[in-house]
Amino acid sequence: MDTLETSTASANTLNDKASYQREIIKAFFQKDSSSEMIESLNTLIEAYLFTDNLASVTPEMREHIVNQLRVATLIAKLNACNCVITGA
Repeated sequence: MDTLETSTASANTLNDKASYQREIIKAFFQKDSSSEMIESLNTLIEAYLFTDNLASVTPEMREHIVNQLRVATLIAKLNACNCVITGA
């Protein structure tokens, strides 16, 4: 296989992967909107943080909370990307 064929095959593979990723993101947001998912995450975090015994929030739980917030940020960014792709 020559260099041009290799480059074309690589480009096609990248295009296929990008198309597949776009389909995954599109399907992800067809079930629930980003705002619904983020609201759900925030509700769980708020319910935990506003319990009567806030002193029981362990360092491990703080790490889980940070991860939940990172997921919410990722969802928001994926939604923005999805809107650009679909023109919504």
